Amino acid sequence: MIQRFSTRLAILVVGLLATALLLAFVGIQWATDNQVERTVQRELDVSSRVFTELLDTRASQLQQAAQVLADDFGFRQAVGTGDKETIISALVNHGDRIGTDLMVLQDPSGAEIASTHAVNHLPSLTTMADAMAQETTQLAVIEGQVFQLVTVPVKAPKLIAWATLGFVVNDALASELQRLANADITLYLNQPAKLFASSLAEQPQQQLLQQLRQQSSVTAWQQQQQLAIEQRQLVTLDNNTINVLLSTSMASAKAEFSKLRWQIAVVAVSALLLAIALATWMARSVSEPIRRLSYAANRLREGDYEHAIRSERKDEFGELASTFDQMRVAVSEREKRISYQASHDLLTDLPNRREVIRVLTPRLASRQPSSLLIVNINRFRELNDRVGQKIGDQLLVLVAQRIQHWHKEQLPDQAWLARLGGDEFVILVDSDDQALVDSALENLMQRLQQPWLLDHTDYVMQFSAGAVAIPSDGDDIDSLLRRVQISRRIAVQEKHLWHWYMQGEDEQHMRQLAILQHLKDAVAEQQLNLVLQPKVDCVSGRAVGAEALLRWHHPVLGHVRPDEFIPLAEQSGEIGRLTRWVIVEAFSVLNKAENAGIDMKLSVNLSTVDLLSDTLPKLLSDYVDQFSANPSSLMLEITESAVMQDPENAIERLQQLKQRGFMVSIDDYGTGESSLAQLKRLPVDELKIDRSFVQHLPNDERDQIIVRSTIQLARELGLKTVAEGVEDDASWQLLQSMACAELQGYYFSKPLPIEEFFAWYQSH
Repeated sequence: MIQRFSTRLAILVVGLLATALLLAFVGIQWATDNQVERTVQRELDVSSRVFTELLDTRASQLQQAAQVLADDFGFRQAVGTGDKETIISALVNHGDRIGTDLMVLQDPSGAEIASTHAVNHLPSLTTMADAMAQETTQLAVIEGQVFQLVTVPVKAPKLIAWATLGFVVNDALASELQRLANADITLYLNQPAKLFASSLAEQPQQQLLQQLRQQSSVTAWQQQQQLAIEQRQLVTLDNNTINVLLSTSMASAKAEFSKLRWQIAVVAVSALLLAIALATWMARSVSEPIRRLSYAANRLREGDYEHAIRSERKDEFGELASTFDQMRVAVSEREKRISYQASHDLLTDLPNRREVIRVLTPRLASRQPSSLLIVNINRFRELNDRVGQKIGDQLLVLVAQRIQHWHKEQLPDQAWLARLGGDEFVILVDSDDQALVDSALENLMQRLQQPWLLDHTDYVMQFSAGAVAIPSDGDDIDSLLRRVQISRRIAVQEKHLWHWYMQGEDEQHMRQLAILQHLKDAVAEQQLNLVLQPKVDCVSGRAVGAEALLRWHHPVLGHVRPDEFIPLAEQSGEIGRLTRWVIVEAFSVLNKAENAGIDMKLSVNLSTVDLLSDTLPKLLSDYVDQFSANPSSLMLEITESAVMQDPENAIERLQQLKQRGFMVSIDDYGTGESSLAQLKRLPVDELKIDRSFVQHLPNDERDQIIVRSTIQLARELGLKTVAEGVEDDASWQLLQSMACAELQGYYFSKPLPIEEFFAWYQSH
């Protein structure tokens, strides 16, 4: 018995032999297939030439037969004297003798003297005579059949007539040519799909015809029938293109090599069986030590790390057993470490998301009253980008430690802490008493708002928290985690330190997700439309323009408000697509207005993303060129907050727009964060006073002071003012006395569909 395991590696020979046999078999198979294909293709090339020569030979024979008729003295005499009965008798007798299918006799002008088919179905006499002079094969499609024609002159001694003899090209002729050319022959027309003649069996003929009717490639039929094909085209005298398909069976051609393949397969299988027998014998000689090691490995797999693995052998198997035992010890230690790391955060040493799910599962099953909180560092990503990941990680550790200290002091036996991920910390309180949790949270937030000293530097961070009650706010983990995240985001939006989840907030979140999902299809599925709210002159009340407002009606979501989908479009990157659609529609409205004799300005709103886009000026100019529009007829409305996000870039973009002739308006003036210093730098034409200052104008002296001073400021800066939200005549009169330029509001008109707006505009 062989003692050294290395010598037993000879078993690899079996695998190498099997691989070599397989590769040899595949190689021979591939080589024979290629050789068969090349041989068949060469045979088809020969068959194609034979087919051409057979047609030419047949044409020559037919020409000779036709010339015999033309040279017959009695026939010429009958033609010369116009003896029609003799002509017909001669044509019939000669046709029966040579087996012709079509016979036509025409005078030199082409008029019919006698014929078996209508002359108007034949190619012109000139065409047939030219083909005869060129000694080419004459084919023509007559009454749905292909005929091989010969045309000869009848002279006595001058030309007195033309005799045309035709022989139909049908399945019988195709079969005869197949025997000579050693390939199946099919003549067909592509459009309309039609088979004229074929030596193929009935079923392949019908399948080919079906492919042609479906305007499919002949290749699909070829692959289905396992054929090799050669194609050529014949042009008939009437300018039809007839396709000639020569085909032969690949299966038949490959059948000759089947015996060789079987012999090779028998040899390969015999060798493989011998190799398997050798491998089996070798395996038995080493199976026992491997079986023992396998048993030990199974114990390790089942978590049994207590039993040592021993072996008395001194060969490689003995060394392997010793290594296995060392591995047992190492795995035992590593599994304990991995088990701990799998349930704890490596940075803060707090339980992680996986452990959160494990802890929540039995609570939900038992419906134990609890409160789930998430504490988050606001805008931590920006801080992390600014100070670097190393400092960011150290700050997270400090936050975890401060929360742990709070936990020990405030809720030592009633709370459990974890880090969900990133800058999110989970607190699970063993009570759903909202007053108790609020008190503890207030204390926690006070601690977290204190400065954070790190490397002699104080860092100030803002925190927010969300809270849900268990089980009333959710009976599954996904719902609870989603809703506590929603409540935390609401706390940030409402600028609160924390927020308890309320019924309906999840549905609003799901609606936002649905809006995001369907937003990208809104333009393509034509769900958007523009409505126009008129703007009137403050003094006369006459219409001077309009503001284009975007509306979206979804078949499932219903009417989606702009304040719902516009912010989501900005966040998801879809705002550019919406802006392009609105601008195109706006220019289309301006074109319609011009055609209707309406001179007006149209205002469209631009988002912050639009304003800061480098491509905005060129995009607008391209649309101006496309619609041959006047850029000054389009008023671009931007908000103060859009400018304040990046003042320098915003001012540069506005200057580019002004240079290209566009008008610019500051929308919702008075509600943003801009300063007078910024206002004087803005290259704008108009200020729109926000509706919040106009809706209660007659009854609020403070609003009157703000509006009056804004109009006076705008006039001094050379800007036009527009008041939004005019709801009554008293507001109109006040704004008129303040010298406001234009007004907009439901007192004059609600937003109207485009056609209704044009009618309203012309009447005002």
